[in-house]
Amino acid sequence: MLWIISGAAQDCVNCHRAIVDKHAATNHARTLRPLSDTAFGRALPDRPIGEARGGFLLSYMGTTVSAERGRESAAGEIAWVLGAGDQGLTPLVKIGGEWLEHRISYYPRADRFDLTLGHQPGTSKSAKAALGIVQSEATVKSCLGCHGAKPPGLGCESCHVKTAEHFSRPTKLCTECHRKEGPDDALAIRFQPLRLIKSACFTKGRIACANCHPPHANAVRNDAAFYRSKCAACHSTEHANQPADCLPCHMPKSSPAPYLSFTDHWIRKRR
Repeated sequence: MLWIISGAAQDCVNCHRAIVDKHAATNHARTLRPLSDTAFGRALPDRPIGEARGGFLLSYMGTTVSAERGRESAAGEIAWVLGAGDQGLTPLVKIGGEWLEHRISYYPRADRFDLTLGHQPGTSKSAKAALGIVQSEATVKSCLGCHGAKPPGLGCESCHVKTAEHFSRPTKLCTECHRKEGPDDALAIRFQPLRLIKSACFTKGRIACANCHPPHANAVRNDAAFYRSKCAACHSTEHANQPADCLPCHMPKSSPAPYLSFTDHWIRKRR
């Protein structure tokens, strides 16, 4: 329980020990970790990872990552690794006062390193670009403001206000991390709230994330009966003689990029 017993989080433990213990085992609690504590660090090969033919070679030594091609080179420190390790793990590289989203991610399900989602394939224009994309100060503050709380990971106060104000102010919403705004393209499927708010279940009903996803536990996987029971709370008389699993028709899975799979949260009728 070293994850949670620190600082103000101790106040949560005093009253909510069972919830704290349950949350400590979730993906949320592991969304930000040092390199050595991740599958990214453990799976690194003992040889450089190369870009496309003629591109930069990325070498890893401890927490230092360097990009080299001929006489051109750049290096930075892997300050943290973002991701719970369920779908992917992406390092944050620090060069001076700048933070970069690393160009390479590790995809545990495929057990391989490959291009980070959203980065352009091919050869980078410079050694620094081969290390990643520079993130704005606002983006870094937004991400690390939650993920970088002490201890790292999403802890109690990442979502709940200071304990002294626990009953007087609302908690942060899922959308602060999972996003309700963004480009409406093929990759938008990974932003669950952005898709959910398009649904009639949301616009005409009262559905919210916590209806199906208890906030202190991982999302339930491969349990058709669990999710059918959630649907049946509002649609108890519909599709009585249909298969027991609602999701393949109304919330099918999609793979917008290699090694990644997401459930489409835009709930709608499909042909």
